[in-house]
Amino acid sequence: MKVSHKGAIIEKPLKFRVLVIFMELVDLKKIGLTDGEIKLYSALLDLGESTRTELSRRSGISPSKIYDVANRLLEKGIISSVTKNGVIHFAAANPEAIKDFLTKKEKEILAEKKLVDQMLPQLLAKYQKTDAETDVEVFYGWAGMKTAFNDILRVLSKGDQNYVMGASLGKHSKQADIFFSQYYRKVEKKGYHVNVIFNENVRGHNKRTGYYTDNVKHSVRYLHQDTFAELNIYKNRVLIIILLEKPIIIRIKSEEAYTSFKKYFDSAWKLSRC
Repeated sequence: MKVSHKGAIIEKPLKFRVLVIFMELVDLKKIGLTDGEIKLYSALLDLGESTRTELSRRSGISPSKIYDVANRLLEKGIISSVTKNGVIHFAAANPEAIKDFLTKKEKEILAEKKLVDQMLPQLLAKYQKTDAETDVEVFYGWAGMKTAFNDILRVLSKGDQNYVMGASLGKHSKQADIFFSQYYRKVEKKGYHVNVIFNENVRGHNKRTGYYTDNVKHSVRYLHQDTFAELNIYKNRVLIIILLEKPIIIRIKSEEAYTSFKKYFDSAWKLSRC
């Protein structure tokens, strides 16, 4: 590549040309090619049939690694090789070969999915056995909140009852609003009932209370308390939720714990007000 500079024609440095081509093909990473594979493929498109030495010089990949990278591309069918006078030469295959690679990859994914489907009953049986033996689990952050609340959605069915006590705005109220608005939509779809005791300072915060107050199948009350600690009681489980900027959730799985905390909720329900 040549450019004019004050009337002179100069050659762009080799590394610059390789970088430009690499940047043009970088989207190939989305179909599973590594940076090294893209660099080598780019060099072959630029050079045509080439030896290890030429490819190393053009791609910036060390000679000792060229064969490893090339072999991966050969397996994908994206390049080809031929030996001439005892020296291996590589060449880029027709770009249509990339579509063939994707077709093969798709078939492999479908085969893997079929294998997982076959294994799933056994995996679920083992998971449920382990799940039944787990008494206490701790989750962290908003990803942990999602995991814990997804368990509520998984366990409860239409007509079941969920009890919530100490529902607060949380330390990070905007993030909590987003989380619970998404959760409420899923509650509506599942169809279970919720008796919820909000902290008094949440009264009037429609983003958090509106779904429950506007829905006759749920019951809402308020209690004068100021805490980020919340209880969520359902089936044989209790969630202790500390709604900090990065929430901490403790899940206790125990019939006895459920019964004890349900009595605690019932007492608070009598003291709370609409």
